[in-house]
Amino acid sequence: MRISTSLTLWLVGLIVLILGAHGFTQLATEEAALLSESRRELTLIATAIRSGVENAVRDGQQADLKALLDEVELKDPTFDVFVFDSKGGSMGRSWGSTAKLARARALARERQNEHHIQLNLTGEHDLSAVAPYRIGGKIAGQVVIFRPSSAMHADLRQERNAALASIFALVVAISIMIWAVINLRLQRPISKMIAVVHRVADGDLSARIHKPGSDELAILAREFDGMVEVLEKTRSRLAQEAGRREKLESEMLRANRLAIVGELAATLAHEVGSPLQVLAGRAADLARRQDLPSDVWRSAGIIEGQVDRINDIVERFLDVARRKAPVVEAVSVKRALGEVAELVGPQYRRMGVHLDVHVGDFTIRADPAQIQQVLLNLLQNALRASPYGATVRIEAVLSSFRRFADGPIEPSIAISVEDEGSGIQVSPAVLFQPFFSGWESESGKASGTGLGLSVVRTIMNDHGGIVSVERTTRGSGARFVVHFPTRDELAQEEPQS
Repeated sequence: MRISTSLTLWLVGLIVLILGAHGFTQLATEEAALLSESRRELTLIATAIRSGVENAVRDGQQADLKALLDEVELKDPTFDVFVFDSKGGSMGRSWGSTAKLARARALARERQNEHHIQLNLTGEHDLSAVAPYRIGGKIAGQVVIFRPSSAMHADLRQERNAALASIFALVVAISIMIWAVINLRLQRPISKMIAVVHRVADGDLSARIHKPGSDELAILAREFDGMVEVLEKTRSRLAQEAGRREKLESEMLRANRLAIVGELAATLAHEVGSPLQVLAGRAADLARRQDLPSDVWRSAGIIEGQVDRINDIVERFLDVARRKAPVVEAVSVKRALGEVAELVGPQYRRMGVHLDVHVGDFTIRADPAQIQQVLLNLLQNALRASPYGATVRIEAVLSSFRRFADGPIEPSIAISVEDEGSGIQVSPAVLFQPFFSGWESESGKASGTGLGLSVVRTIMNDHGGIVSVERTTRGSGARFVVHFPTRDELAQEEPQS
């Protein structure tokens, strides 16, 4: 049911109750007033008839008494008038009143000792009056008058019908006005709000209500418009962050490819360089010999030149592919982790994985871009390994490590990334090899390039640190830890192993 219809029905119902109660009270008041008026009128009539009866009885004029009763009958046939003597004997009655004679006689006997006019409501329809008349100062009998109250009830019915008609007309008029006001002031604004809500639900965040005024609906409309504006800005910011994240992932993939190309180039230079040098030496020896035919001597020169050309190409290829040395500067671990967490946050929320960050205010000497690349690789691997509803924990603490098995213990800032996946199924030595991927295609996730952890290891080596992996204390999942060497003056807490 629409709110305008519901409010209209409720308000009309309340109005009907109020008007009905008022009408009922008014009718009760009218009934009391009519009864009082009828009693007063009957008292006056009884007084007048009693005076006439006293005169006729005093003069002994039975004919005058009969004429009086006949005149009353002619004036108002609804009246029934009875005259009794002191012993209850009938001295006369109006025409057509025989049916009420016994009741009138009984009423006269009951009131024979009364000195004043007595009014009674007999039955449901008659109003009676007993008026004692006197002869010589003594009560000589009673005049009993019956007047049916049907006329009074007819007046009451007329009043009730008129009141009901006026109440009905008033209710109809008020209902129409209430419906019009509610429809204009409530239903139309709500319908507009619902239409805007549907547009927003369909993805149109430019929709606005724009309702002026200071009432509650206007305040609600402004709050809704403000909320939609915030949603629109948030969506725009998320789109920008997604673009930056895609760009960063693209750059990270490019860096991974360059890193592996660098390793391949170094391997190629090592494996191909020695045979090329031998070949170049032999070709130079042949080119210096004068006893060989000219075509052999010329071919030896060509071979020597091409070998030099191949060496030059390999050297230039190594210059392009070789990884640049890190540009070291002071980096806030808390800030770096915050930036990376902001980048991967939407992806974590979309996959239903919670990111729990516990980072102290530490500073390390490192390349900011490469640190970001390390954290992104670890966080994306943790996300890929985590089931829906899991938690990935990031923690940075003061610690220490050995870069080599027999090397000294060095202070460090240890950053750990712990997931709740299935754990590591291969040895760490294999895990950090280039092109090795632990993701299986049956899982429904991308199998990966197998370069991420290899790049992490390379970056950590360039920074003089290490990366390690271990099972979590819960028995499932993996915990990757990177140690960045640090000076003692940078420490803010006691190192922990």
